[in-house]
Amino acid sequence: MPINRLSDIQESLELLQEQLGGKQKALNLAPQEEKIRIKQQIRELRKEIQEQEEEYWQVLARQTKTVEIPEPEAEIIVAEIVEEVGQIEVQRQYSDEVLQILQQIRDKLNEPGPTAAAKLKGVISSIPPFVGISYEAELDTENFLQQHFPTFREWAKVLAKKS
Repeated sequence: MPINRLSDIQESLELLQEQLGGKQKALNLAPQEEKIRIKQQIRELRKEIQEQEEEYWQVLARQTKTVEIPEPEAEIIVAEIVEEVGQIEVQRQYSDEVLQILQQIRDKLNEPGPTAAAKLKGVISSIPPFVGISYEAELDTENFLQQHFPTFREWAKVLAKKS
């Protein structure tokens, strides 16, 4: 696997997101007879984005195994995730499948034993299944992570650039 695979995937995802945005705008402006065709194109783009996001997180999880994560930074990220999952549970704005994956992630982080950095590395391997579930629930994974786990998402972007 080439060393810059993560940046290649990220670039591809950005292009696909731009295309998706264009198709969504086109859908709003299209005459009725074109809407079915555009909706199909949107579904195909979402599937491709899902596949790219799953690969991104799989590659990142593999590369994370060899990266040093400072414990104070990991503790902040772990605390943010645990707190935010609790808030998401109370709000109940997502499907049961999404909540179940989030609860599993939280439970991994709450287990006694390993350092926060080790727990965080374990959480990264949980993201590809989350991406799959989130797409079934028609949830934009990137925006979800940015909205609910911004510190984690920014840390993952930095980590991807280092890899």
